[in-house]
Amino acid sequence: MHTHTCRLAYLDWLRVLAILGVFLFTAARPFTPGIPGPLPDRIDYMLNSSCIPLLFFISGAVSLHMALKRNKTKMVLLWIRRLLIPLITGMLLLLPPLIYLEQTQTGNQKSFWQFYPTAVRMALRPENWHHLWVIFCLAIYMVLMIPLLNWTRTVAARKAQQRLLVLAAGRRVYALLLPIAGLFAASIVLQLPGYATSFLYWWMLLLTGFCCMLQPQLMDSLERNRRCSLLLLLIAIITIIILRHFDPQGWLQIMLEPLHAGLWVFVLTGYGKKYLDLEHPLRPYANLFAYPFYMLQQPLIMLISGYVMQWEYPMVMEYIFVVLSTYLIAIVVFNLLIKPFVLTRFFFGIKPGTPPVVTGKVVKVPMPPSEFFY
Repeated sequence: MHTHTCRLAYLDWLRVLAILGVFLFTAARPFTPGIPGPLPDRIDYMLNSSCIPLLFFISGAVSLHMALKRNKTKMVLLWIRRLLIPLITGMLLLLPPLIYLEQTQTGNQKSFWQFYPTAVRMALRPENWHHLWVIFCLAIYMVLMIPLLNWTRTVAARKAQQRLLVLAAGRRVYALLLPIAGLFAASIVLQLPGYATSFLYWWMLLLTGFCCMLQPQLMDSLERNRRCSLLLLLIAIITIIILRHFDPQGWLQIMLEPLHAGLWVFVLTGYGKKYLDLEHPLRPYANLFAYPFYMLQQPLIMLISGYVMQWEYPMVMEYIFVVLSTYLIAIVVFNLLIKPFVLTRFFFGIKPGTPPVVTGKVVKVPMPPSEFFY
């Protein structure tokens, strides 16, 4: 019997690349307020059209793996460890320095520890969540997913899995983008608040990832149609550029946003499944480092860029310095303060390390087959 694992390597690599993309876009943000023109808006647009949608899509796909390996009690405990505790850690430890820096720029004369209680209260407001809004949304989504994850063990789920097989043929997989576009358009027409539209939009992307993993042949279809997805994405990008000149209000661009983001997800997933579905000694470490790095990167960027922006060097050089120094400091903090200790691993949402067991021989334990998933 061959030893194998049900973990999909390309999903881990895609998550790492998505968080890396978020980091690179976030590092550029401190340098844009003084730049005339639409550059800051374009940076945010690219971030919300590629990296963030991919994170939600992957989260939906991974949620099915978690549900198949755990019962309801273990799922709740995983939700607490992976989402709730890191969210609390971010609000008590990571957001107060960001809020303090913002307040010092508006004339605050208090020291950090004098201002800390106020910063914690301000961190509870959604407008001050910064990068932690993704973790907050995922925490809510996973609670809403509990009935759906329990449903995956029923006979009805097997029937739904077979029905989804219809979308795997040819290029029918693009029909998965229609509910996202329809819901987005309906929320715009009904003039729902922006936060409600965004919440439903990210929720639909997460459900799309769940459906693609429920029927794995949909993932195969994304891989098979990756070139077509890339062509459609280029057409969408060119269309959006043209519309900027003929649609100054931006309504048509807004309506194209879900299709544009969905095509980014399909392109990255298709090419990732083709070329990143491989094991590498670095993958376990990168997968372990990605989540704490996402939590640390924005506070480090703001702290470092506050000093770097006072220098008189070309902006490109300052940006490169911020990127490299943030990345290196995050690695040092992770390896010295987070990874070695059970308590800090718990606070940053990564599972406790398993000590090696020396037995003098290698024992291979085969994974039990899953008739439902494979």
